[in-house]
This record gives sequence, structure tokens and C-alpha cells, in this order.
Amino acid sequence: MNKQRLVLAASFLVFALFLAALLILEKQFPVIPDLARNVLWTVVVAAVIVGPLIALGFKKIPTPWGMLDVPAETGLVAPLPGPPKELSPEVERERRHYSAGREYQLPGFFAPAFQLLDEKLALTVTPCADPMTPMYMLDRSFRIIDWNLAFSMCFDRTMEGRRGRNVLEWTYFLDNYEEALTHGIGVFGEGKEPPRIDIEKLSYTSDRYGPIDGTKRAYQIPDDDGSCLGWLITIKPTFASSEIAALYHGDLFGALRKDLMWSEYALSYDKVLINSLIYPQLINTLIGRHNPGPGPIPAGVRVLDLGAGTGNATYLLAERAAHRLVVAIDNNPVMLSMLRDKCAPLLREDAQGPGVIAIKQDISSLYGLDDGFFDYVVLNNVLYSLEPEAVKSCLKEVFRVLKPGGEFRFSEPHKDCKLFKVLDQIGRDLKRTNRYAELEKEYRKVRQINEYSLAPLLRRWSLNEMKTILCEEAGFAKCTYATDEVYAGQSMLICARK
Repeated sequence: MNKQRLVLAASFLVFALFLAALLILEKQFPVIPDLARNVLWTVVVAAVIVGPLIALGFKKIPTPWGMLDVPAETGLVAPLPGPPKELSPEVERERRHYSAGREYQLPGFFAPAFQLLDEKLALTVTPCADPMTPMYMLDRSFRIIDWNLAFSMCFDRTMEGRRGRNVLEWTYFLDNYEEALTHGIGVFGEGKEPPRIDIEKLSYTSDRYGPIDGTKRAYQIPDDDGSCLGWLITIKPTFASSEIAALYHGDLFGALRKDLMWSEYALSYDKVLINSLIYPQLINTLIGRHNPGPGPIPAGVRVLDLGAGTGNATYLLAERAAHRLVVAIDNNPVMLSMLRDKCAPLLREDAQGPGVIAIKQDISSLYGLDDGFFDYVVLNNVLYSLEPEAVKSCLKEVFRVLKPGGEFRFSEPHKDCKLFKVLDQIGRDLKRTNRYAELEKEYRKVRQINEYSLAPLLRRWSLNEMKTILCEEAGFAKCTYATDEVYAGQSMLICARK
């Protein structure tokens, strides 16, 4: 039974007992009108009923004043079920052998290698017309551009880490990959006139949902001149039973709530945190503008801001006088939109000069970024929200894209963090800067999301544990700076050299 629910239920019962005792004492020396006394006894009865209902897990409880909404057990965060699915080496070799010798016929086989920073792609919006329908997007060269949450859930996250690759890399996961390969060559192969719409049947076996039959529809997306800009693909899945379908939809609702939670959080936290004192201090310490802290990040370097969120660190790093190229990556479209608005004068579309390139991508795979491209990688309060395997993948990718001698800087809550100290300090900061009255609603929203949704994700690593992970598992040569006294003493900040 959830601890937060027990505390809330106990609060109702203690309140009821306290109020009942006062009413019994008041009866000896009556001072309250009968009508008011009856109302108060109604409150006592309601509190006695509500408390046990909360403990039993009810999320909506009828009271004399309407429906009472009770916070969910772990907030809005519902993790995706397990790491991305991978083919066994034997199966992958077998399926690649099947396609060997026919690659020249495959659609998009002769497309150039995907370069994330130099591709001027007009397809930048996640397929999301119907969030319950699995969808993905390909460019005109049949390279994977994006996909929605429904696709990730239904197909075991099999596109993770494959952005920019030919869609054949995903086709290998299908049970009927031979038919899919033959169909693709016949309809979309070199020299073929692409149809406006194509329909085919797919078969797939999910680790969680078992056998899935799908009807795939590929819709051609026209460019302004009528040529093919890319493809929007939808898949209508059919599960083995209604119970399995209900399981899938329940998982998907949880994942959508999580995604929307981060979007809602962004709208509130961006106003609250930048008007506090401790958050700007944390950002400035991370980028080397505060003492004590690591040294400043030099001008003219290339910086990767991972999990960039709404762009507060990105904006400071990309100031015009610094002549830095800052690549900001985040997977939440609302946060990325806010970042683009904040950094609008600094945005650019290629890596040929200073400014900001904003990219929607999962930070656990940086496919499309060259090895050894960046001088610095920064990451602020992101790793705690990732699954363990995604953390390992993220750190491996950070190491890969850093130059030899490059530096990774990041801040995370440490294992002994007390969340209430950070939230209380932010509240005091807002009052000190005379912004609390204006931002009280947003502050309460930030506090609610942190306490009910994010708190269960915290307290994962100590300072020494993270230093060990960086140097012994991720491959960094040494940690050049480390402290666990930032952000009201509840976070750590570490710099590691490649």
C-alpha cells in the first residue's frame, strides 16, 4: 500500500477524532448553533469514511461537497515495460543473410549516410494525429525519422537507436520479414514510381503482448512542389485476445500520462525555477560561471546539451559573444518548442558556425552524431528519469561523441537528497524576490509533480558511486571536479575528462 496514501488517510482520521473530541467537550458548554454543530458532525462522518477509502486505493471519492480527487500512488509516471527489444545475433545474421545480394534493389539503399547535424529535414513533427495508433515517419530515402509512443509500446521500442537508418533495420524484427522485404522491393524499389498509399500485412511477436497482426498503411507526404517529401506509416494492430488488447491500452495510457506530465511540468517549472535563486546558481555552476565550481567553458567550442528541456542552459551557453555551437537534444516536443522560442535568434540548421541546433531525439542513442565531435557535453537533472539500461547507453554515447580530452559535466540528485529542502528553498527564493504571489499557482504545481511523480525516481546514486560508474564502466580517464553540495545541498555536480 502506498506510503503517501496511508499518510493522507491517517490525516483524515486524526482530524476526525480531533474534531469529534472538540464537539463532545463543546456539548458541556454549548456555544455553537445547532445548525453549525450538525454540519461539523457531518464533516466528522465524512472524514471517517474518506480515510479508509483513500487507503484502499480509491482515486475518486464522493463527499457531501462533490468528488474528491486523490493523487495516484506514484503520480503520473508509468515506465515503459522493459528495455528495447534486440534480435539475437543468430537471428540477425540469418535475416541479414536473406537480404544479402538484394540490397541494390532495396528502397533507399543508395541514400547517403545520415548526418544528424547537416540534414535539412522538413519532417520534424512527431506523428501524433491519433496517439493510440502506432505510427512512424520515413524521409524520401526511407530512413527512419520519428515514431510515436504507441509504436514504441506495441513494438517493444525496436526503433530506439535506429533513427536515421534505413527502415530495413526495423523490418528484421518482423516475423514475416521475407514478405515485407519482397513487398518493399516490388513497390518502392529503385526505378519504381512510388504510390500515394500502400497497404500490407505485418506479423510481429511482442515480448509483452505476444503475437500481433498488423495492417500497415504508408501514406506519401508531398513536398511543396508535389515531389515526395517522406512517408507517414500507420499500423492497426490486432492482438490475440481482448485481455491482451486491454493490457496494451493500459500501458499506453500510462506512457501517455508520463509524456504529458513532463509537458505540463515544463509549463510550470520554467517560470518557477528561473525566478528562484538556487536554480540559476546551479546552471551557472555547471557551465563554469560560479565560484566555487568548475572552470568556465571556453568560447568557440562545440557543446552538446543533453536533455536540454526548455533551454535554460542552452541559452546561456550559446550567447553570441561566446561563438559556441550548442546542439540541444530533448525528446519532449513541448519542452523543445519552448527551447526553440527561447533561443530563436540563435537557431541555425547546420553545424557550420556558432548558434543553436535543436533536435528531438532520445538521449540514450545519439546515432547521427559523429564520434569525437564535441568538446563538452552537459546534462542537468536528467539521468534519474531514465531506466538503468538507458543510463548505461546514454553514458556510452556521451563518451563516444566527446573528443579525446573532452569533458562531460552533469548534475543529478544524490542518494541522500531530501526533496523538500529544494522545494522549500525555491519557495523562500520566490518570496525573497517578491515573485511568490504571482507564481504561487505554478509553484504549487511544481511541488505537486515533484512530490507525487518524481520523488520515487530519485535517490539512485551517491557521489562516489557515480564517479565509479564514470571511470570504471563508462571509460572516462578521471573526474576533474566533484561535489555533492549544490542545489541546496541535495544534488551532486561532477566533471569527467575523456
